[in-house]
Amino acid sequence: MNRASAYIEATPSEVWAVISDLEGMGRFSPENTGGKWTSGKPGTVGATFKGTNKHGLVRWTTRCTVAEVVDGQKFSFEVDDSKARWTFLVEPSDTGTLLTETREIFAKTSPYVRVVSGSGLLGRNRDQLMQSGIETTLTRIKEHLEK
Repeated sequence: MNRASAYIEATPSEVWAVISDLEGMGRFSPENTGGKWTSGKPGTVGATFKGTNKHGLVRWTTRCTVAEVVDGQKFSFEVDDSKARWTFLVEPSDTGTLLTETREIFAKTSPYVRVVSGSGLLGRNRDQLMQSGIETTLTRIKEHLEK
């Protein structure tokens, strides 16, 4: 599991607006370049979207399903092929918000994902890259909201 948190001098609703903007997440992530809703009501449990990603010269898309939503507090989605669940938790804290991002593998990944991940095309130490990516994403969200 990968997890990191950042304290942000912004209201929980301001933080929620950023993390629930699926199509705009590419401005913060070093790997995700955005997404597009494909079925269901955007931002609700069961809705699906196509995520777009890049690592170096490699580009790919993912099929994802929203797994859990607690409005203003928690947003989770699952990536079909990699069997990764990504969760954003928004918690009021002092005069701002504590934002936590988590990535956890919930089932055995597809053979294709295992081959691509093991090949080094997406980085040699994928777990460390994911941890670093989470930290970078949180830092960029913090900088965006605190300017």
